[in-house]
Amino acid sequence: MSYRIVRIVFSFLVIAFFAFPLMAKPPKPLNLRHADKNKDGVVTKKEIHMEKKWEKHQHSKVNSKLEAKYDSDGNGWLGPAEAKEMLKDRYSLIQTEGKAKVDSPIEAEYDINHDGIIDKEEAEDLKEELE
Repeated sequence: MSYRIVRIVFSFLVIAFFAFPLMAKPPKPLNLRHADKNKDGVVTKKEIHMEKKWEKHQHSKVNSKLEAKYDSDGNGWLGPAEAKEMLKDRYSLIQTEGKAKVDSPIEAEYDINHDGIIDKEEAEDLKEELE
């Protein structure tokens, strides 16, 4: 009788070992479409971090006057092209002025030291993302 119980328990464990991983939800894949910036076929941690920033502002709610200026369709959201246009203009301003005040939540993502200003060093991540 005890041999039968051991066999049942063992069978249950074998089934559980193979079945539970199959029932688990697969992790949501990260869209790495923009991630490999240097096109070397390897996505580094920095590139993944930049990709997450990109995905975060694919459709960003308009929160400031600056963002409203780039909301060309007037729907209250910045689409990818609108957000990219805003970031290009801000990058140009940083290159001419040396720095720019953070005026939107999208820009705040590039303010690494959280001082409210994006300087030329902080704008390097922005430059890489815009390329």
